[in-house]
Amino acid sequence: MRLWLSYFAFMTSVGLTNRTSDIWRSARVTDDIVSACRALPLGDPARRGLVRAMGLVAIQMWCVSIVIAVSPWFAADDESPAAFWGYLSMVAVVVLLAVAVIEATVILYNRPRNLVAPHMRAERGILR
Repeated sequence: MRLWLSYFAFMTSVGLTNRTSDIWRSARVTDDIVSACRALPLGDPARRGLVRAMGLVAIQMWCVSIVIAVSPWFAADDESPAAFWGYLSMVAVVVLLAVAVIEATVILYNRPRNLVAPHMRAERGILR
């Protein structure tokens, strides 16, 4: 089961990274992705905010992939060589949480603008 979950998380990370590069290259692709997100129970500004933050979502998925992939090697004691995997997982979780805060600011306020695709930097956030 863990192997399939790792595979799913990894492939989702790769797909989100690919879509993020498409969003940064073309405004037309961005509109297509926003229209594809119509199945989500969100308003139009929230959908656009989620697409603006797609790169950050990809980073979060990579962190989840790391946590799932290295979790079998967690060690109970700090002196074991396998403790490295526990520390790596802990760093991935901290990065995931920090990116979640930044993602919320991008969705709500469209700040910091350098993390948003150039053609979406002039847009307003949900609260602004």
